[in-house]
Amino acid sequence: MIEVVKLGQNIGAEIKGVDLSKPINDEMFQKISQAFFDNEVVVFRDQDLQPHDQVLFTRKFGDLEKHVRKESLLKGMEEIFVISNMIGDDGKPIGAQDVGRFWHSDLSYKKVPSMLSALYSIVVPIDENGIAKGNTQYSSTTYAYATLPDELKQKLAKLKAVHSYKYYRMINREAQRVDALNGGKKVIEPELTEEMLRATPDVNPPLVRTHPITKKKCLFINEGHTSHIEGMSEKDSKDLLHSLYEHMIKPEFKYVHSWKKGDLLMWDNCALQHKATFDYDLPLQRLMYRTTVRGSEAY
Repeated sequence: MIEVVKLGQNIGAEIKGVDLSKPINDEMFQKISQAFFDNEVVVFRDQDLQPHDQVLFTRKFGDLEKHVRKESLLKGMEEIFVISNMIGDDGKPIGAQDVGRFWHSDLSYKKVPSMLSALYSIVVPIDENGIAKGNTQYSSTTYAYATLPDELKQKLAKLKAVHSYKYYRMINREAQRVDALNGGKKVIEPELTEEMLRATPDVNPPLVRTHPITKKKCLFINEGHTSHIEGMSEKDSKDLLHSLYEHMIKPEFKYVHSWKKGDLLMWDNCALQHKATFDYDLPLQRLMYRTTVRGSEAY
Protein backbone atom coordinates (compact mmCIF):
# COMPACT_ATOMS: atom_id res chain seq x y z
CA MET A 1 0.00 0.00 0.00
CA ILE A 2 1.24 3.46 -0.81
CA GLU A 3 0.25 6.70 0.89
CA VAL A 4 0.10 10.06 -0.91
CA VAL A 5 0.56 13.10 1.35
CA LYS A 6 -0.08 16.56 -0.11
CA LEU A 7 2.74 19.06 0.36
CA GLY A 8 1.85 22.28 -1.52
CA GLN A 9 -1.34 24.30 -1.90
CA ASN A 10 -2.05 22.99 -5.40
CA ILE A 11 0.97 20.88 -6.37
CA GLY A 12 3.48 18.61 -4.67
CA ALA A 13 3.10 15.36 -2.72
CA GLU A 14 5.15 12.79 -0.88
CA ILE A 15 4.62 9.16 -1.88
CA LYS A 16 5.19 6.87 1.11
CA GLY A 17 5.49 3.10 1.30
CA VAL A 18 7.73 2.59 -1.74
CA ASP A 19 11.30 1.29 -1.83
CA LEU A 20 12.53 2.21 -5.30
CA SER A 21 15.48 -0.18 -5.03
CA LYS A 22 13.02 -3.10 -5.14
CA PRO A 23 10.96 -4.35 -8.10
CA ILE A 24 7.66 -2.49 -8.58
CA ASN A 25 4.71 -4.46 -9.90
CA ASP A 26 2.25 -3.07 -12.44
CA GLU A 27 -0.46 -2.30 -9.87
CA MET A 28 1.88 -0.26 -7.68
CA PHE A 29 3.35 1.51 -10.70
CA GLN A 30 -0.10 2.58 -11.86
CA LYS A 31 -0.79 4.08 -8.43
CA ILE A 32 2.55 5.90 -8.48
CA SER A 33 1.93 7.18 -12.00
CA GLN A 34 -1.55 8.43 -11.08
CA ALA A 35 -0.23 10.23 -8.00
CA PHE A 36 2.57 11.76 -10.04
CA PHE A 37 0.37 13.23 -12.78
CA ASP A 38 -2.23 14.35 -10.22
CA ASN A 39 0.35 16.30 -8.19
CA GLU A 40 2.88 17.29 -10.91
CA VAL A 41 5.87 16.92 -8.54
CA VAL A 42 6.38 14.09 -6.03
CA VAL A 43 9.10 13.00 -3.62
CA PHE A 44 10.12 9.57 -2.34
CA ARG A 45 12.05 10.07 0.91
CA ASP A 46 14.80 7.94 2.48
CA GLN A 47 15.74 6.04 -0.65
CA ASP A 48 19.02 4.11 -0.91
CA LEU A 49 19.59 3.84 -4.64
CA GLN A 50 22.36 2.72 -6.93
CA PRO A 51 22.48 4.39 -10.37
CA HIS A 52 20.92 1.34 -12.05
CA ASP A 53 17.98 1.47 -9.57
CA GLN A 54 17.20 5.04 -10.61
CA VAL A 55 17.52 4.17 -14.29
CA LEU A 56 15.25 1.11 -14.00
CA PHE A 57 12.55 3.04 -12.13
CA THR A 58 12.41 6.10 -14.37
CA ARG A 59 12.60 3.94 -17.49
CA LYS A 60 9.20 2.50 -16.53
CA PHE A 61 7.75 5.88 -17.61
CA GLY A 62 9.39 5.80 -21.04
CA ASP A 63 12.66 6.03 -22.94
CA LEU A 64 15.51 7.84 -21.23
CA GLU A 65 17.61 10.41 -23.00
CA LYS A 66 21.16 11.66 -22.61
CA HIS A 67 21.94 15.31 -21.97
CA VAL A 68 23.80 17.30 -24.63
CA ARG A 69 26.54 18.10 -22.07
CA LYS A 70 28.49 14.85 -22.41
CA GLU A 71 31.17 15.88 -19.92
CA SER A 72 28.58 15.75 -17.11
CA LEU A 73 27.23 12.27 -17.85
CA LEU A 74 27.98 9.51 -15.37
CA LYS A 75 30.74 7.28 -16.70
CA GLY A 76 29.42 3.82 -17.42
CA MET A 77 25.77 4.90 -17.18
CA GLU A 78 25.25 7.89 -19.46
CA GLU A 79 21.49 8.05 -18.88
CA ILE A 80 22.44 9.84 -15.65
CA PHE A 81 23.29 13.55 -15.73
CA VAL A 82 25.49 14.55 -12.79
CA ILE A 83 24.75 17.85 -11.02
CA SER A 84 27.39 18.92 -8.51
CA ASN A 85 29.60 21.77 -7.33
CA MET A 86 32.36 19.32 -6.40
CA ILE A 87 35.78 19.35 -8.12
CA GLY A 88 37.58 16.10 -8.96
CA ASP A 89 41.22 15.21 -8.34
CA ASP A 90 41.97 16.36 -11.90
CA GLY A 91 40.81 19.89 -11.07
CA LYS A 92 37.69 19.57 -13.24
CA PRO A 93 34.03 19.64 -12.11
CA ILE A 94 32.57 16.18 -11.58
CA GLY A 95 29.20 17.40 -12.90
CA ALA A 96 27.25 20.42 -14.10
CA GLN A 97 27.83 23.24 -11.59
CA ASP A 98 25.35 25.90 -12.61
CA VAL A 99 22.08 24.39 -13.84
CA GLY A 100 18.67 25.78 -13.02
CA ARG A 101 19.67 29.42 -12.52
CA PHE A 102 16.54 30.53 -14.43
CA TRP A 103 12.96 29.25 -14.38
CA HIS A 104 12.86 26.52 -17.02
CA SER A 105 11.38 23.23 -18.19
CA ASP A 106 14.01 20.57 -18.86
CA LEU A 107 14.92 20.26 -22.54
CA SER A 108 12.05 22.48 -23.73
CA TYR A 109 14.49 23.58 -26.46
CA LYS A 110 14.23 20.16 -28.15
CA LYS A 111 11.68 19.21 -30.80
CA VAL A 112 10.66 16.33 -28.55
CA PRO A 113 11.02 17.79 -25.03
CA SER A 114 11.23 15.68 -21.90
CA MET A 115 8.15 14.36 -20.12
CA LEU A 116 9.62 14.04 -16.64
CA SER A 117 12.84 14.36 -14.71
CA ALA A 118 13.92 12.47 -11.59
CA LEU A 119 16.62 13.91 -9.33
CA TYR A 120 18.26 11.82 -6.60
CA SER A 121 20.10 13.54 -3.75
CA ILE A 122 23.38 11.92 -2.71
CA VAL A 123 25.08 14.86 -0.96
CA VAL A 124 23.03 17.82 0.32
CA PRO A 125 24.73 21.07 1.42
CA ILE A 126 24.03 21.65 5.13
CA ASP A 127 25.09 24.88 6.83
CA GLU A 128 26.56 25.29 10.33
CA ASN A 129 23.03 25.55 11.77
CA GLY A 130 21.97 22.24 10.27
CA ILE A 131 19.83 23.91 7.59
CA ALA A 132 19.70 22.33 4.13
CA LYS A 133 20.63 24.75 1.35
CA GLY A 134 19.88 24.65 -2.36
CA ASN A 135 16.08 24.41 -2.34
CA THR A 136 14.34 23.83 -5.66
CA GLN A 137 11.24 25.82 -6.59
CA TYR A 138 8.45 24.42 -8.76
CA SER A 139 5.57 26.33 -10.34
CA SER A 140 2.57 24.87 -12.13
CA THR A 141 2.03 25.99 -15.72
CA THR A 142 -1.36 24.26 -15.75
CA TYR A 143 -2.75 26.25 -12.81
CA ALA A 144 -1.17 29.40 -14.21
CA TYR A 145 -2.96 28.88 -17.55
CA ALA A 146 -6.30 27.97 -15.94
CA THR A 147 -6.44 31.27 -14.06
CA LEU A 148 -5.85 33.53 -17.09
CA PRO A 149 -8.72 35.65 -18.48
CA ASP A 150 -10.57 33.98 -21.37
CA GLU A 151 -9.69 36.82 -23.75
CA LEU A 152 -5.98 36.33 -23.10
CA LYS A 153 -6.31 32.55 -23.48
CA GLN A 154 -7.79 33.09 -26.95
CA LYS A 155 -4.88 35.35 -27.91
CA LEU A 156 -2.23 32.95 -26.63
CA ALA A 157 -3.79 29.98 -28.42
CA LYS A 158 -2.64 31.39 -31.76
CA LEU A 159 0.99 32.01 -30.77
CA LYS A 160 4.23 30.07 -30.99
CA ALA A 161 7.28 30.68 -28.83
CA VAL A 162 10.86 29.98 -29.87
CA HIS A 163 12.93 27.84 -27.45
CA SER A 164 16.69 27.98 -27.90
CA TYR A 165 19.59 26.20 -26.21
CA LYS A 166 21.94 28.81 -27.69
CA TYR A 167 19.86 31.56 -26.03
CA TYR A 168 19.98 29.73 -22.69
CA ARG A 169 23.77 29.39 -22.81
CA MET A 170 24.09 33.08 -23.71
CA ILE A 171 22.02 34.40 -20.78
CA ASN A 172 23.55 31.88 -18.38
CA ARG A 173 27.08 32.93 -19.35
CA GLU A 174 26.17 36.60 -18.86
CA ALA A 175 24.69 35.88 -15.42
CA GLN A 176 27.88 34.01 -14.46
CA ARG A 177 29.99 36.97 -15.63
CA VAL A 178 27.97 39.41 -13.51
CA ASP A 179 28.25 37.09 -10.49
CA ALA A 180 32.02 36.92 -10.87
CA LEU A 181 32.28 40.73 -11.12
CA ASN A 182 30.31 41.00 -7.88
CA GLY A 183 32.61 38.62 -6.05
CA GLY A 184 30.58 35.48 -6.63
CA LYS A 185 31.95 32.04 -7.39
CA LYS A 186 33.64 31.33 -10.70
CA VAL A 187 31.82 28.57 -12.61
CA ILE A 188 33.67 26.25 -14.96
CA GLU A 189 31.36 25.69 -17.92
CA PRO A 190 32.26 23.95 -21.21
CA GLU A 191 32.30 25.95 -24.42
CA LEU A 192 29.23 25.86 -26.63
CA THR A 193 30.38 23.67 -29.51
CA GLU A 194 29.10 23.23 -33.04
CA GLU A 195 28.20 19.66 -32.11
CA MET A 196 25.96 20.96 -29.29
CA LEU A 197 24.30 23.46 -31.63
CA ARG A 198 23.67 20.83 -34.29
CA ALA A 199 22.05 18.62 -31.65
CA THR A 200 19.80 21.44 -30.38
CA PRO A 201 18.44 23.63 -33.21
CA ASP A 202 15.84 26.21 -32.19
CA VAL A 203 12.24 24.97 -32.03
CA ASN A 204 8.89 26.79 -32.06
CA PRO A 205 6.20 24.85 -30.15
CA PRO A 206 2.79 26.32 -29.34
CA LEU A 207 2.86 28.81 -26.49
CA VAL A 208 -0.12 26.94 -25.01
CA ARG A 209 0.52 23.21 -24.93
CA THR A 210 -1.87 20.30 -24.29
CA HIS A 211 -0.57 17.84 -21.72
CA PRO A 212 -0.23 14.43 -23.45
CA ILE A 213 -1.49 12.50 -20.39
CA THR A 214 -3.88 14.73 -18.44
CA LYS A 215 -5.03 16.75 -21.50
CA LYS A 216 -4.82 19.94 -19.42
CA LYS A 217 -3.67 23.15 -21.11
CA CYS A 218 -0.23 24.42 -20.04
CA LEU A 219 1.76 27.59 -20.64
CA PHE A 220 4.79 26.21 -22.47
CA ILE A 221 7.27 29.07 -22.04
CA ASN A 222 10.06 29.78 -19.56
CA GLU A 223 12.63 32.50 -18.99
CA GLY A 224 15.58 30.15 -19.33
CA HIS A 225 14.90 28.75 -22.78
CA THR A 226 12.28 30.94 -24.51
CA SER A 227 13.98 33.59 -26.63
CA HIS A 228 10.92 35.27 -28.16
CA ILE A 229 7.38 34.89 -29.51
CA GLU A 230 7.09 34.44 -33.26
CA GLY A 231 5.47 37.21 -35.30
CA MET A 232 5.78 39.91 -32.62
CA SER A 233 8.05 42.91 -32.36
CA GLU A 234 10.93 42.50 -29.90
CA LYS A 235 9.26 44.90 -27.45
CA ASP A 236 5.81 43.32 -27.65
CA SER A 237 7.31 39.84 -27.28
CA LYS A 238 9.35 40.84 -24.22
CA ASP A 239 6.40 42.62 -22.62
CA LEU A 240 4.02 39.69 -23.05
CA LEU A 241 6.57 37.12 -21.89
CA HIS A 242 7.46 39.20 -18.83
CA SER A 243 3.80 39.55 -17.90
CA LEU A 244 3.24 35.80 -18.22
CA TYR A 245 6.41 34.95 -16.30
CA GLU A 246 5.28 37.14 -13.41
CA HIS A 247 1.88 35.45 -13.40
CA MET A 248 3.36 31.94 -13.55
CA ILE A 249 5.27 32.23 -10.26
CA LYS A 250 2.47 33.40 -8.01
CA PRO A 251 2.69 31.69 -4.59
CA GLU A 252 -0.49 29.66 -5.05
CA PHE A 253 1.05 27.89 -8.08
CA LYS A 254 4.30 26.94 -6.31
CA TYR A 255 5.92 24.23 -4.24
CA VAL A 256 9.42 24.70 -2.76
CA HIS A 257 11.35 21.53 -2.00
CA SER A 258 13.88 21.40 0.85
CA TRP A 259 16.26 18.54 0.12
CA LYS A 260 17.29 15.67 2.34
CA LYS A 261 19.83 12.99 1.56
CA GLY A 262 18.05 10.06 -0.11
CA ASP A 263 15.27 12.10 -1.74
CA LEU A 264 14.15 11.00 -5.20
CA LEU A 265 12.17 13.95 -6.53
CA MET A 266 10.26 13.57 -9.78
CA TRP A 267 8.55 16.36 -11.72
CA ASP A 268 6.39 16.81 -14.80
CA ASN A 269 8.18 18.99 -17.38
CA CYS A 270 4.99 19.69 -19.30
CA ALA A 271 2.96 20.81 -16.29
CA LEU A 272 5.74 22.61 -14.40
CA GLN A 273 8.70 24.92 -14.60
CA HIS A 274 11.40 24.93 -11.92
CA LYS A 275 14.33 26.95 -10.60
CA ALA A 276 17.34 26.19 -8.40
CA THR A 277 18.48 28.20 -5.38
CA PHE A 278 22.20 29.03 -5.26
CA ASP A 279 22.58 29.93 -1.59
CA TYR A 280 25.62 27.71 -0.91
CA ASP A 281 29.19 27.32 -2.10
CA LEU A 282 32.21 25.19 -1.32
CA PRO A 283 33.14 23.83 1.14
CA LEU A 284 29.41 22.96 1.30
CA GLN A 285 29.01 20.19 -1.27
CA ARG A 286 26.11 19.06 -3.43
CA LEU A 287 25.81 15.92 -5.56
CA MET A 288 22.68 14.90 -7.48
CA TYR A 289 21.93 12.33 -10.19
CA ARG A 290 19.25 13.19 -12.76
CA THR A 291 17.46 10.94 -15.21
CA THR A 292 15.16 12.33 -17.88
CA VAL A 293 12.30 10.60 -19.70
CA ARG A 294 11.67 11.61 -23.30
CA GLY A 295 8.19 12.99 -23.93
CA SER A 296 6.31 13.81 -27.11
CA GLU A 297 6.26 16.69 -29.53
CA ALA A 298 4.25 19.61 -28.15
CA TYR A 299 0.83 20.32 -29.64
